[in-house]
Amino acid sequence: MVFGMGLPRQLPSGGSSSGHGPFGEKAFTYALVGCVVLVLVGLVMVLLGGSAPTSVGLAFLVLGMLGLITSGAGLLAERILGRRPPPPEDVRGGNGHGQHPSSPSRRRRP
Repeated sequence: MVFGMGLPRQLPSGGSSSGHGPFGEKAFTYALVGCVVLVLVGLVMVLLGGSAPTSVGLAFLVLGMLGLITSGAGLLAERILGRRPPPPEDVRGGNGHGQHPSSPSRRRRP
């Protein structure tokens, strides 16, 4: 019997209001730059390398292109679906159970 197994830890819900995933717009931009660098380094390795560097360069090309295609498809899907970043926490009122400051108060039953 295995103890201590369970669901993986979830990322916190707050922090990213940019619409670019849980890590924010800055991390998204750095990831895109990393993908472009992988493509460029892979291209140089394929063109100038021998047998082993060509293989590694081809792997870099595939990984970089996969990242760029995936992020581009995600951004395109956001645009087509009209997805907007979530409103700030003070406007949302918690996890959906709180009240908005301008909403009328609810009657409580005894």
